Amino acid sequence: MASTQQLSAQVIGRVGALAVALGIGVAIAQHPGVAVADDTAAASTSASNSRTADRDAGPQSRPKRHQARTQSDRADVPLRPRARLTRTSADDAPSRPATPDASPAVWALAGAARRELGIDAADSASPLGTEQQLEAEQVAAETVQTLPVKVMKRVLRKAWLRTAEQEYDGGVDAENLARLDKAVDEYAMGAAFQQQLLDPMRPTVVAQVAPPHTWYGNEVPGSRILYDNPDTIYRFTAVNKTSTYVLTGRFTGDMPADTTFSVLTGLSGTTAAVLSARDLQIDDQGRFTITLSGDPAAPGGGNHLQLTADSTLIAVRNTLSDWNSQPPMELSVERVSGPRDSLFAQLGGFAIPVIGPAVSSSRLLTALVSVIPPMKNPPRFLRGTLTAVVMALGLSREATYIKVATTDPQTGERVAPNVLRDPSRNAEFLATQLQSAGYFDISDDEALVVTVDPGNAGYFTVPVTDLWTITGDYRNEQTSLNNAQARPNADGTYTLVISPTDPGVENWVSTGGLNRGTLSLRFQDLDPASPNSPTVRAVLVPLEKLPDVLPAGTPAFTAAERAAQLARRQTGYDVRFAPFPQ
Repeated sequence: MASTQQLSAQVIGRVGALAVALGIGVAIAQHPGVAVADDTAAASTSASNSRTADRDAGPQSRPKRHQARTQSDRADVPLRPRARLTRTSADDAPSRPATPDASPAVWALAGAARRELGIDAADSASPLGTEQQLEAEQVAAETVQTLPVKVMKRVLRKAWLRTAEQEYDGGVDAENLARLDKAVDEYAMGAAFQQQLLDPMRPTVVAQVAPPHTWYGNEVPGSRILYDNPDTIYRFTAVNKTSTYVLTGRFTGDMPADTTFSVLTGLSGTTAAVLSARDLQIDDQGRFTITLSGDPAAPGGGNHLQLTADSTLIAVRNTLSDWNSQPPMELSVERVSGPRDSLFAQLGGFAIPVIGPAVSSSRLLTALVSVIPPMKNPPRFLRGTLTAVVMALGLSREATYIKVATTDPQTGERVAPNVLRDPSRNAEFLATQLQSAGYFDISDDEALVVTVDPGNAGYFTVPVTDLWTITGDYRNEQTSLNNAQARPNADGTYTLVISPTDPGVENWVSTGGLNRGTLSLRFQDLDPASPNSPTVRAVLVPLEKLPDVLPAGTPAFTAAERAAQLARRQTGYDVRFAPFPQ
């Protein structure tokens, strides 16, 4: 095995050669006699070796759990035994249901409710559990233990605390201060996933923005950031204009409430284009393919997304309103043509502002950077350094997203807590949805009563997040409700009660024990033909006055009914990480 000094010398030598190649290329990039950058041999090899095992599966067959890796994947990160991932105390979300304050009789009733509803422990393998996913989780967990990441976590912690003290009325309370380290840890884990998505010549589909979970013998830390939605499965794959890709997927149960494929640009992740399920061509077996390239869509050519010079990622969102009947879809990616993999691509060169788009737009520069091959085994310290660079974006991003909840977008003035505005579009979120954001300050004996008119939205959700804009243990606590999970009023509106204490009504959104936190209501699957926009109103009341503001005839909700409601929620959640428990 090469020594650390030898690996460092290899890195320095390749980076130096890369710099020389770029310097020469920039000097002559405008020369008219430019060779084509596509390397047919490399492209065909990548295409033939990266097809997933279930690509040609029959209509009734289930996908194999592990997808085949590309040749370049094997060169970069050798397969290893799936060692148990070490979690820190910050990642201590329970892997088993927490036992609420209920009698054995109540839980017996909950068990009976499970059987009555036909709810069994999830036993069929989740399509999220691919070999690529499991290895990405292991690499990410190793990366966050490196020195550069640990240093950047300390920087982020100080910056986030300073921002929160400035932005929230009353600053940060003890409950949220105790959750700060966990929030920073999850942001670091997310960045460690993003670092693995920097190379568009080795595309893989990676799920992230996920809670801590245990599967296949591994305890995986969470990677939630920036108002994550408990209903949404987030997956990403790297892309670049110089290559052509094919996304292949299949819906295996009821259709999700919303599914989108977004083209993101640069390091900031600005949305450039979106393909939604409304426009997706799907066959009668639930299968679909999407091509991605720098070419525009051909008339009648099927599902296609055009990539631009600054395209870096495809963000795929499956929003599941019914967790029990809407499983995550199967999804794989294949690069079918493009230049050779390179050190430039491996180090995230195509994502660097100005430089990346310049190389993507120049066949000569693309050819020059492709001359220098990638490292077979990047040093862990290098992965950590790249992850720390990605984390540095959190210095400004967290402040931006906190202000979404605390600042009026029209006036720039601070808004009071417990106020929710009517939904509107926000550049920081999914381009095809509406949001209503705010922050709450609720005593144990109070409740924030939220009334939602969904209007032309086929889906909406009310999730609770902490002051650091991430969710809590939404498997074992009902800290979110969407319109498929909640009971509507007679007029089609919904009344939800947000409170730390169970108010004894069906549409309770628990704060997870928090008295202070943030809210980001989402509205998706918007009908463009309908003029009826969603509306939201909120009022803070003492719990003893709650019956005065609830719709007439709102029934009481018993402990047994709550236990059954939670049991159904837990079983639906387990589908994501099935087979469960492991």
